[in-house]
Amino acid sequence: MYATAMRGQRREVMPHMPIPIRKKTIVSRFKPSEKKLILGISLVMGIRMLGVSMILPVFSIFATELPHSTETLAGLAVGIFGIVQIILQIPIGRLSDRWGRKQVTLAGLVVYFAGSIFSGLSKNICHLITARAVSGAGAINGVTMAWLADGIAEDKRSAALSYVGISMGLAVICGFTLSPIIAAKMGIPFLFYTCALLIFITILYTLFNLKNHDEGMIIDNDIKTENLRQILGNTDLMRLNIIGFVGNLNLNSVFFIIPLLLNRSMGLADMWKIYIPASLLGTAMMFYFGRKADIVGTRKIAALGILFELAAVIPALFDSGPGALVVTFSLFYCGHCILSPVLPAAVSRYPNPQLKGTVMSVFNSSQFLGSGVGGLLSGIILALDPRFVFVAIGIFSCMALASLARYSGFRRTGA
Repeated sequence: MYATAMRGQRREVMPHMPIPIRKKTIVSRFKPSEKKLILGISLVMGIRMLGVSMILPVFSIFATELPHSTETLAGLAVGIFGIVQIILQIPIGRLSDRWGRKQVTLAGLVVYFAGSIFSGLSKNICHLITARAVSGAGAINGVTMAWLADGIAEDKRSAALSYVGISMGLAVICGFTLSPIIAAKMGIPFLFYTCALLIFITILYTLFNLKNHDEGMIIDNDIKTENLRQILGNTDLMRLNIIGFVGNLNLNSVFFIIPLLLNRSMGLADMWKIYIPASLLGTAMMFYFGRKADIVGTRKIAALGILFELAAVIPALFDSGPGALVVTFSLFYCGHCILSPVLPAAVSRYPNPQLKGTVMSVFNSSQFLGSGVGGLLSGIILALDPRFVFVAIGIFSCMALASLARYSGFRRTGA
C-alpha cells in the first residue's frame, strides 16, 4: 500500500519537476480550464477589437471633416480616448483586485457601449471629443489581461496571449477589410453603431459564459497594501512601461497620419487592399513570435518588434507616394504585432502575483498615455510637415530600444 501511495505521489509531483527535454513543447499543453479561459478572453477581446478596428482606419478622416475641426482638435479626438484611460486604468485595476475581473470588465464594456453610440451621434468635433472621452472611461484592457494571467501558468502566458492575439488579429483583418467599404457606402457614423452592437454582444457573452479565476487566491493584507509608489518605482516594470508607452504612441501616430495620406492618393474605398495583406502578415508574426518568446525570452523578441517599427520610418521619410506608405504601414504593423503578446506576458511576471490587476493597469496606463500623446502630437505636427511624424516615431523607437537593453526580467533569467 505504501508503494502504491508513493507511486501516486510521484505521478502528482513529476509534472511539476523541470524536465528540460520537454521545455519547448510545454507552451502547447494547456489544461482544460486554461483552454476555456483562453477561448473566452479571446472571444471577448476579439469581438471588442473588431469594433475598434472598424473605426481606427478611418477615424482621423472623420475627425478632420467634422465642423469646427482643426488638425490639433482632430489629434485630441484621437488621443482623448487614451488620456481618460490613463486616469482610470490604475483605479479600475485596483478595483478588479478586490471586486473581481468579471464585474469590472462588464462595467467597462457598458461604458464603452455608451461612448460608441455617442460617437456616432456627434455633429461637430467637440461632440466627438466628449464621446471618445466617455468611451475611454471603459478602461478594461489591464483587467482582462490580469484575468487571463489569473488562470494561466506563468511559463505559458506568452503562448496564451498569442492565441488571444490571433483572435484580435483576425478581428483586425475583418475590421480593416470592412471599414473602408462600409464607410464609403454607409458613412463613418454607421461604423460606431456597428461597434456598439458588437460591444453589446460581448457584454452578453461575458455575463453568461465567463467566470472569475481568482477564487483560490489567498489575500495577504500586508502584500495587498503594497504602496503604489513601490510598484511604479520597480525598474524593470518602468522599462516595460516605457516600451508600452512608445508602442502605443507610434501606433496612434501611424493610424492618424497614414489614412489621411492614403486618402489623398487612393481614396477611402480602396484602402482595404492595403490593410488586409498587412494585417494577415502581422497576425501570423504575432502568433509565431508570441510562442517563440516563451523559449528565447522577452528581450530578443521585443527588440525585433521595435526594430521593425524603426525600419518602417525609412520609406516614408524619403518618399511620400502610396508605395512607400504601404511598405511603412506593413513594417510598422508587423512590429506592433510582434510586441503585442510579449509585453503583457512580461509584465504579468511581476513578483507579487496578488497585484496582477494593479500592475497590468499600470502598464496599460503607460500604453494609453502613449496613445494620448501620439494622437495629440501627430495632430500638432501634421500642420507643419507629415514627415516630422515619422521622425518622431523613429526617435521614440530608439528610446524604447534603450530601455529594453537594461531590462532584466524582474531578476529572472529568460523572463
